[in-house]
Amino acid sequence: MKKIKEIKIQNFKADTSHLEKQLDEMVYKLYELTEGEIKIVEGRK
Repeated sequence: MKKIKEIKIQNFKADTSHLEKQLDEMVYKLYELTEGEIKIVEGRK
């Protein structure tokens, strides 16, 4: 999260999607979400 913030401070339009995806995956693992639950959170069908 800190890295994303630092990058966005330098360039608000910078693409941080890869870091955001890594953060999402860490949270999913922390809460032991199933693939089905992840789909719900991400709004996928």
